[in-house]
Amino acid sequence: MMNTKSDRHRAIRQIIAAGQIFNQNELKETLESQGFATTQATLSRDLMALKVIKVPHAEKGYIYTLSENYQSTAPQVEGSSPLQTCRSIAFSGNLAVFKCLPSFAPSVALVLDAVGMPEIIGTIAGDDTILIILKEGLSHERFRTALVDRFPELRDRI
Repeated sequence: MMNTKSDRHRAIRQIIAAGQIFNQNELKETLESQGFATTQATLSRDLMALKVIKVPHAEKGYIYTLSENYQSTAPQVEGSSPLQTCRSIAFSGNLAVFKCLPSFAPSVALVLDAVGMPEIIGTIAGDDTILIILKEGLSHERFRTALVDRFPELRDRI
């Protein structure tokens, strides 16, 4: 039985790269069928360490992918964006807080970071919440407008 962390991480990367895994239970079962015993908590930590994100999929709703592969995955999902999982935005000073559906904040933060908006200094993602650090002196309305200009799917969400 293979139980080293590096072997397990290698297996997770291969499983996610090769298939269309849509939840942790499916991934856990696939790992166990390959001889890896793991707990849900360990698997959650592994997914965070490997920077695994959920992205839209035409037939399965959402699937796991490795964040470094997201750009090559995105064009296959026409008209879909992790930003469609955003539910609200709130502000405090130069901070914005995005609320998303559970487990989608890392995917949304990845998209925000990837586009390189000059209004954003950085993001920190939890499970369903993203802290966005804005440039000093940027008005909340100007940031909201910049977001909607860049991501029209946010128009009725924020």
